[in-house]
Amino acid sequence: MAVNRMWLGRWLAWVLIAVTQWATSTWAAEATTPASRLLLQPTTPVSEAWPFVTVLSEKQTPLTLAGAQAAISEFERPQTSYATLGVQAQPTWLHVPFRVEAVSGVASQQWVMNIDYPPLNRIDAYITQDGHTLQKAELGSLRTFASRPLFSRSHAMPLDLAAGDYDLMLRVESRGASILPIEFMQPSAFHRASVAEQMLRGIQVGFFLCMLMYSFAQWVGTREPLFLKYALLVTGSFLFALLLSGVGAQWVWRDVFWFESHMAGIGSLVAVAGTFLFLGDVLRKPHIGAAGEPADRFPRLMNSGAALCGVLLVIYCLDAFNTRLLTAMIVLLGPLPLLLSLPRFMSKVTKGDAIGLYLLLAFAFYITTVVVTTTTIRGKLPANVWTLHSLTFGEMCHILAFTLVLIVRATELRKASENARTEHEVMRSMAYADALTGLPNRRSLTDAMSLALVSASPHHILAVYLIDLDEFKEVNDTRGHEVGDQLLIEVANRLRAGTRSGDVVARLGGDEFVMIAGGLRDPAQARQIGEYLLSLFETPVRVAGEEMRIGLTIGYAIAPEASHETATLLRMADGALYQGKQRGKGRLQQA
Repeated sequence: MAVNRMWLGRWLAWVLIAVTQWATSTWAAEATTPASRLLLQPTTPVSEAWPFVTVLSEKQTPLTLAGAQAAISEFERPQTSYATLGVQAQPTWLHVPFRVEAVSGVASQQWVMNIDYPPLNRIDAYITQDGHTLQKAELGSLRTFASRPLFSRSHAMPLDLAAGDYDLMLRVESRGASILPIEFMQPSAFHRASVAEQMLRGIQVGFFLCMLMYSFAQWVGTREPLFLKYALLVTGSFLFALLLSGVGAQWVWRDVFWFESHMAGIGSLVAVAGTFLFLGDVLRKPHIGAAGEPADRFPRLMNSGAALCGVLLVIYCLDAFNTRLLTAMIVLLGPLPLLLSLPRFMSKVTKGDAIGLYLLLAFAFYITTVVVTTTTIRGKLPANVWTLHSLTFGEMCHILAFTLVLIVRATELRKASENARTEHEVMRSMAYADALTGLPNRRSLTDAMSLALVSASPHHILAVYLIDLDEFKEVNDTRGHEVGDQLLIEVANRLRAGTRSGDVVARLGGDEFVMIAGGLRDPAQARQIGEYLLSLFETPVRVAGEEMRIGLTIGYAIAPEASHETATLLRMADGALYQGKQRGKGRLQQA
């Protein structure tokens, strides 16, 4: 299937334009003119606070709550998109005025203030009325779960408020993006949303674990390094997803703040390194290194990219540079593996190669996810259910596309392994079988005799028969070697069909055959078997459309009576055969 490159470029451009138009329309729909106060009423279980938010950034001197209240006139409407302040170098104060509607017969109402963006580092939340603090909570990913009012992956604060006017004051500090989807929720609505979100995150965690188990199981079965490279890629994405979803802080590295502070960089660098290694392996040219053929430098280039990520990871873990510098590096390194691979997988796409098509799909998912996520982090796109979950679903689709690539490669490896095994079996068959008749050859016969002689005893004797065709040379000379070969094949078939189960018939070469028969009671039974072999050729053999009469001369030796050694038994049987020939051929002679 040939794919037009211009059409692919137009398709990708259309995707980006569609995403931009969707984001713009969403922002326009949500950026409404706020009223003076947010109204909390029982008939509205969830109320979004962003339309009522004003902000004030701390400059050089930290502000206390009293200082922020005194500067309330300086607070301004955010200039960024809905529910996001972008990346803030300094802590930021937010002010949300709200009113609790009076309900007849109800003295106070239960609400939950919830900010569902787990990576926020520190949040000081205050509920005030007429300048007095009524409730306070310490929230944030760099604060212990014991200090949180609710054990939730998001930053939630329960409220017990009577009817009246209040102010929510928030001091937010974050090394990354200050994304603030602030909501006032009734407890039942909060718990329903929390359960649904935990279920979604559980599916995400299960997906990554399944991909990891699949890659490790494949590696254990095949020892193919590609599966470990894929596992590294998945691990990096998994760690970053644990951080962004808050599941890591809640269940995996709870209250271990070093992990919380560094996991974004660790996950990103591990994922990029895994992508370098994975694509370098998948897209390397086959059969490189033949005489006169240049070495493929692409895998070395991709391995160098992975090594650079490893060095940056070590330096970052030693706190040699900060998160902002690392973020800039990841923005440059992140798309680099796919960009370096673009010419190769586009070449595969134009040839209709499934690997190229799946990589193109992964590239489209990656670019879309990066555009949406980066633009949201910088405050240019609204933070809503679609943009906040775009990274989750984008990474899952991205990994799934790579999984399809892995499945194609695994199928190719399995076929190559089967071909190699078949070739090995053919080579082994050629080494241990006679090429003309398919009977065991001398090497195979020696092994079989050595094994059979182990159990040979006076009550379980072993007979070795050396068989020679009478007047075979005349057949070759008068009728040609082709007829002679056909005669040998027919003789082999008749000998094979006339032997007992467990007996071995082999061809030594020329017109000489050997049969070994074990488990015999006495020498008389050994002679009966030899006479039976002679009787097999009393009827003519049909070769090349005509019947030919062929005679046998057989010499045989018995173990352990004559000897217990393979070479000696064959030599004695050969001597008996020679005696039989001297006495007139067509006879059975014992050594």
